[in-house]
Parts: sequence; C-alpha cells; structure tokens
Amino acid sequence: MTIAFIGNPSVGKSVFFSRLTGVGVEVSNYPGTTIALKRGIVKARGKTIEVVDLPGIYSLGVTNEDEKVTKKFLIENKPDIIVNVLDASRLERNLFLTLQLMELDIPMVIALNQVDLAADLGILVDIDRLSELLGLPVVPTVAIWGIGLDEVVLVALEEKEKTQNHHRVEYSHWIREALSKLDHSFPHLSPSVKTAALLNDAEFVELCCMPPEANALLSSARRLRQNIELDHGISVPDTIARDLYGEAGYIVDSVISRFEPKKSIRERIDSVLTSPYFGIVVLISALLLTFLLVFRVGGFLENWIVNDLFEPHIILPVESITSGMSPLLRNLILYSLRGVEAGFAIAIPYIAVFYAILSIFEDSGYLTRAAFLLDNLTHKLGLHGRAVIPLVLGFGCNVPAIMAVHALGTRREKRIASLLISLVPCSARTVIILGLVGTFVGFWPAVSIYIMEILIIACVGWILGKNLPGERSGFIMEMTPLRKPELKSTLKKTWMKSREFVFIAFPLLLLGSAFLGVADSLGLLSVFQNLVEPISVGLLGLPAFAATALVFGILRKEMALQILAVLAGTANFASVMTPVQMYQFAVITTIYVPCVATIAVLKHELGTKDTVSIVLFTILLALVVGILIRIFGPSFL
Repeated sequence: MTIAFIGNPSVGKSVFFSRLTGVGVEVSNYPGTTIALKRGIVKARGKTIEVVDLPGIYSLGVTNEDEKVTKKFLIENKPDIIVNVLDASRLERNLFLTLQLMELDIPMVIALNQVDLAADLGILVDIDRLSELLGLPVVPTVAIWGIGLDEVVLVALEEKEKTQNHHRVEYSHWIREALSKLDHSFPHLSPSVKTAALLNDAEFVELCCMPPEANALLSSARRLRQNIELDHGISVPDTIARDLYGEAGYIVDSVISRFEPKKSIRERIDSVLTSPYFGIVVLISALLLTFLLVFRVGGFLENWIVNDLFEPHIILPVESITSGMSPLLRNLILYSLRGVEAGFAIAIPYIAVFYAILSIFEDSGYLTRAAFLLDNLTHKLGLHGRAVIPLVLGFGCNVPAIMAVHALGTRREKRIASLLISLVPCSARTVIILGLVGTFVGFWPAVSIYIMEILIIACVGWILGKNLPGERSGFIMEMTPLRKPELKSTLKKTWMKSREFVFIAFPLLLLGSAFLGVADSLGLLSVFQNLVEPISVGLLGLPAFAATALVFGILRKEMALQILAVLAGTANFASVMTPVQMYQFAVITTIYVPCVATIAVLKHELGTKDTVSIVLFTILLALVVGILIRIFGPSFL
C-alpha cells in the first residue's frame, strides 16, 4: 500500500513524514528531474505501508517543476490514498489544492495540521463540519509534537476500502457548459482530465490518454475555450481559479469561527526578528554564534579524538607493530588508519554540529525571516529574497542548495544563484576553515575567511546583477510560523543530513587514503608533486604535498584536509605548515572547483557551458586570491 503526502509549502508535511517514518528514509530524484522524493516505510495493523513525501505545491498547475512532478507521480504511480496536509491557520489558500486533488478520484484523508497555531491566532475550525462539506475524513494534528499522526494512518487504512462520495466544485455556467460538451464527446474520461484539457494542460491529458484521444480532447477543448473567451470576454484559467477560490472561501466561512487573541510572546519575538534594524543585528549575531559553536564544540571533539584516542591508542601502537613490514603493506595500513582518524576527528564533529544548528534554524522558522530581511540586499545581486534560502542552505551543502534554485523564477536568477552558491563555504569547507585555521591559527582569522568569502560573493553577485542579461522576477515567499524546535526532530534532521558523509564520503576517504599509501610507496606521489611544484610551491608558496590534497578536494572538499593530514603524517598541522600557508590552503580550497557532486548538479541545472565557465572562473579566482595572500598575508598573520 502506498500513501502520498501532499500539501502547500510550510504546512508541516515533511515534519509529519519524518515523525512517521523515522530515520529509515530513501531520498531519490524523480526520473529525469532534480526534484527529490522521500520514501519511508510504516507498519500499521500488520500491513507494510510505503509513505511518499511529495514536493510542497500550491496547485496542480504547470508553472514549476514541483507541480509537474507531483502531478506525474499521482497519475503514473496512482497511490492507494492521498494524505492532504492542510495548515489550519491558512485554510482558504490550502483548500485550493484540496479541491483540485478531489477531482482525481483517488481516496483522500485530510490531516488538518497546526491547529494549535491556529488557536493562538484566534482561529477555531469546526472539524466535523469541514469533514461534512468536503465529504472526506478530517483528522486534527500537531505534527511537530506527534499529535494525531497515528490516527491519520489508521483512518487512511480504513478509507482505502471505501468509495468516497466527496465534494464537487460548482464551476461557473460557461465552464459547466463546456465540460458538459466534453462529457458528451468523451463520456469515459474523468472530470479532472476534461478540466485539464480546458486549461490547456497538455501534459496532464497526455499522461491520462492515448495519443489519438489526447489530441482529439485537446483540440475540442481548445475550440471551446476560444469560443468562451471570444463570446464572453473571460479567461477560462482565471475563471476556474476564481471558482476554486470562491468554493474554498465558502467552505472556510462555514467552518471557521474567530476570536481576538491576546498579543503573544511569539508575535513580539517575530516583530524583533523581522525588524529592519534589530533583525539584522540578530541575524549577524546568530551567524557569529553558529560559527563560534561549531568552532568550540568541533574543536573540542577533534582534540579529544586525535590526542586522547587515536594517536596514543591506535596510531602509535600500529606504527610499532608494522615497523618490520614491507613498505607497501605498511603504507597501506598506516595511510588507511590516518584516513579513518581524519574522518572521525576532522569531518564528523564539525559537520554534525553545523547541521544540528541549521536544523534548529529550519524548524524554528528563522530561515524564512532571514530571507525577508535580506530581500533588499539580494536585489542588488540581481536576485530576490527567495534566493536567500538556497544561499543559506549552501552553508550546509552546495548540492541541495543548487537543486533548490529551480524554485527561482528565471534562468538569469538560476545562473547567478548557482555561481554564488558554488562560492558559499559549505559544511565540508567549514571543516577545513575551522579544523585548520580555527584550530591552529585562531578563531578570528577563521572568521575573516567567511567575511572574505561573503565580500567575494557580494562583488561577483553585484557584477552579474548589473551585467547579466535576462528577466527579473518579484518576491513572494511563505513566512513559516515561529516554533520552538523539538529535540527529537532536530536530531533526526541532523542525522539525515550527516549520514551522506558516513555512508558515501567515509568509504571514499578510506579508498583514497589507501590509494595514497600505495602511490607513496611506489614513488608516484613525488612524481605528481614535482610536476605541479612550479604552481603549488613556486607561485603559491605551499608545501609540495598540499597539491595532492587539493586534487582530492575535488572529490569531496573535506577530503582535502583529511588527505593533507595523511600526507603530512600528522593532524597537528602547525608542525608542518606556517600560519600563512594554513590560511592560504583553506582559502584556496573554499574557492577553487566545486566538488564532483556539485559539478554534476550544476550541469543538470545549467548545462555544460555554464558549468565549465563556473569551474574555470573558480580556479582562476582561487589562484589570484592565493597569490595575494602569499604577498600580503605575512603582514597580518
């Protein structure tokens, strides 16, 4: 049995999904797209249920990729039942999608979420009356606290066996007349297909019908639509949208009662966070606190893992045991162990702490407030406030951040945002900045790298915003309600985001370290280092072994530091590099060539030409900045 979760953005759908399914979730792109679908398994009443979390959408239209993917999934995969998650505090807008879903004739259950927030805002919903008007079961829920979730699944199991007699939209006279004519010509097709044809949604029609019938239906609908628009001077899509909103408004008026709520602490906090003056101060403070916590907690864990665990209890004993072995086998063992040490000591502490803080920002609703505050600033970069979300997500990982740019309105904005995200110091680069500069040079030099990166991003964005041709779009974004983050949800999100390193990067790191051990024993490393020495040593002034580490950074950015530790033979970088060299290595690594995964996503989103341009630009920029640091760095470090 398959249950599909569908709803508007920011209704708590994903929280609902993660609460139900736990951490055993498979994330995969819908075939031929960059849209991610999450799938999980739930056991209920002896049945195994596959739960699919579809992208947040406002309608079953054709305006963006999320809508197309959701519609395609519903038609091609036809889930056994839909759970439509609604926000009780924004019911009218949410019902627009509900009324469209009901026309698909797939069994459906309404999860009326955030009823607690609605009550705080002075909104009470008559659940029984809403269920009666829709002809569907309605279950009140508070997903973030787990209230009502099990009941939704149990009701869904019961509804699967029933024939639902749900509400039908009463369209305007001219629309009903056109649909009636299509009923006469195509009696066996569902009402939703005929409505889609009238809206000229060819993709929907072609998914539901064979080509000859689809062409005939679209042709008939086109004639009817043109006649209506010519004879009566009305737009068919606008009329249908007005009818849907009118129906939604009638339902809301019938089920909602309002009262005057007391001014809550949440509203007072919200007014501060969105203030153009205090809000910016809070935002800067939040960013500084984030990096301070990552630096302190990550640094403490790194020191404990390296100095108290690995070095005395693993590395030194193994070095002693393998002293009599052949150089090839000894290098293989020691380099592999250094890779394990680097992974546990350098990457995991910083990545996990950063993702935990990012999850708190997401769950609390603070990320959307940051987007609102920075809207004016991003306009100067040729973007708008909605682009702040991908840019902030880029601090976690550039890959999902670039995937998120498809929500931006124009190709021009996607190109600018993708280049800027490629320059954002992701959590893997944070590992290098804090694990190298923060630990061995100082906290403020590490912070200065972020300031430098932000200045570079601002300059590049300003230049592109002024000179890159293309269409601009306005800013409309959902302001999610402020909520107290929940520990269980934060821990689950942190694990979901960190596990990519555990299951993907860690094996790569082990293989890379083992390969380096073999290459070193065969003398191949010295050959490569001699080949690039004119650039790495002559031009940049870095140690010869740093060039090899930079090459591995293309696979995954954090591997540059981990491999650096392996090649240096120690995680105490201060003993093998000067402060300027450590600072320079960190800056170059954060700027040059995005990792392989990011390059792949860039190619999918922008195409080969733009991707090659971004890669070449970052290499040139990294070289220029690296040379400048070599010249001026000794005066400051």
